[in-house]
Amino acid sequence: MISGMIPEAGCDMPEEETGIRRIFKGWTLKINEINEKYKNPRLKMTPLVRASLLILRLYLIFLVIVLMYKFYTVVSFR
Repeated sequence: MISGMIPEAGCDMPEEETGIRRIFKGWTLKINEINEKYKNPRLKMTPLVRASLLILRLYLIFLVIVLMYKFYTVVSFR
């Protein structure tokens, strides 16, 4: 088992949770802790950087749509 992934004795989980549920609950708590830590950005972004990131996001969405379309056409026309 990976160290640090299972919650410690002092966490907010009931005693009766064991096994996989306990592991996933621990991971969820850890992810929530990390998300809370990095909630506010530490870097100042210029408008050009924000626009560039927006364009990259839209391009990524476009690529995913093209990939799904290609998958659909290959599967449906066999």
